[in-house]
Amino acid sequence: MKYQAIIIDLDGTLLNDQHQINANNIDAIKLALREGYQVTLASGRPHNLMLPYVNQLGVTAPIICCNGAYQYDPVKQRVNHSTIIETEQLTQLLDMLNLGQFYFTIYAQNGIYATQESAHFLGLKKQMEMNNAQGEIAIIKAVEALTAHCGDVYKVLVSSDDKIALCQLRDTLTSSLQADLSAPNKLDITGLGVNKGQATLCWLNQQNIAPKQTIAFGDGDNDAEMFRIVGEPVAMANASPALRGLANLIVTDNNGCGIGQYLRLVVSEGQHSCQHSFSY
Repeated sequence: MKYQAIIIDLDGTLLNDQHQINANNIDAIKLALREGYQVTLASGRPHNLMLPYVNQLGVTAPIICCNGAYQYDPVKQRVNHSTIIETEQLTQLLDMLNLGQFYFTIYAQNGIYATQESAHFLGLKKQMEMNNAQGEIAIIKAVEALTAHCGDVYKVLVSSDDKIALCQLRDTLTSSLQADLSAPNKLDITGLGVNKGQATLCWLNQQNIAPKQTIAFGDGDNDAEMFRIVGEPVAMANASPALRGLANLIVTDNNGCGIGQYLRLVVSEGQHSCQHSFSY
């Protein structure tokens, strides 16, 4: 089969533990672009924290941001196909979170916000400074003031070292919002029905490419719906057990160059593997 599209998650997948991209993976992605493959990134991040990598790779297609809550066109520099968390749902959610059990970070139209500092918030702030990323990132202690300032909200990220509590919160929200673990200590909350799978379908329709002609790389539970859509789901060695179970093959962890090695086989030699859990 000749694949036509490649969709790649960032954190835990394309980015190593230092938030950088392995040089071999960069070369392979650029090779795929030169050979006519459509390539995009699909991340839980907002676009301003994705653009440094978009520019590094030379990606020009719209990127999938905040787990599919919106697309961002890096050429036209505009947001497309956005789905926000409605005001009533957001108010109820923040009232629940503001009881003090969880840290939360809001990804919104006007920037990134929180009511108190957390390891996740400080990490985002550091990345923005390192990458000279544009956009506001701020602590606004009062929830009412925060929601009045932030504009449309695309995603709320809840962080906690208590995975059981995060899973319980996820299960509580399933009837009103989309909630998926992006890491064992991070729960991504978006509007109901928002996920990388639906965003992938939308993106592929725009490109006139069939899902079965698409390769996707990922590591977290929030990549599961994307894996169910595409013809060739590829998990990292560090992926969650649930995601590995959905993969056609498994490559090296995010600190290795398995993505690049596999893409070279596909692009240069026209090969691909259907062997479950095959390792590179």
